[in-house]
Amino acid sequence: MAISLIRTLLLYFLVTVALRLMGKRQIGELEPSELVVTILISELAAIPMQDVTVPLFAGVIPMFCLVAIEILTSFICLKSRKARRAFNGRSAVIIRHGKLERKKMSDLRLTTDEVLEALRQNNISSPAEVKYGLIEPSGQLSYILYPKYQPVTAEMIGYEPEASGLPLIVISDGKIINGNLRLLNLDREDIEKRVKKANIPSISDVFLMTLDDCGNQFIQRKEC
Repeated sequence: MAISLIRTLLLYFLVTVALRLMGKRQIGELEPSELVVTILISELAAIPMQDVTVPLFAGVIPMFCLVAIEILTSFICLKSRKARRAFNGRSAVIIRHGKLERKKMSDLRLTTDEVLEALRQNNISSPAEVKYGLIEPSGQLSYILYPKYQPVTAEMIGYEPEASGLPLIVISDGKIINGNLRLLNLDREDIEKRVKKANIPSISDVFLMTLDDCGNQFIQRKEC
């Protein structure tokens, strides 16, 4: 029992390291080659996990060989457009000038229901609003709307919004995040002043506080 537990924890750690080496992506954004490697890694890890008679290295060595192959493949794809197309495929236009491309949808085995669902998920009610719609190699839908259906931007109406930066968490559940304070060139005293200005007695009473390099802040007090 103890051996199985130790092997499981060790394999969990090694699989996590292997996937981190491949790069961080969401499942829906994986390229075909990355998805294949991810599935194979999980299968290789499962064998020594389920059967304690199988040497641990019987799963670990092939696992990291796959990771090495994937990293090498990714490097080749970065350098070669042809290799990138061969391994990852290319974007396919499924909507052109507001009309669905039936043949291309058939080649990709996409139904009209699936395309319309993808449009609705992007707040598009009809293909007629889309000038070009593409299925990317990751399987995600990208699109270019006709100008009259594009969202209004501040530039279009001549409005210049306040500058904003990347918000960093400076207080989380009553505790200061010192690393982010250093990035903002602030100290504890600066934060205490901001907290008191927000009518909150102390830092320990703050549930969340974020601050960006433009001085914009968000503070939420702990609920009683």
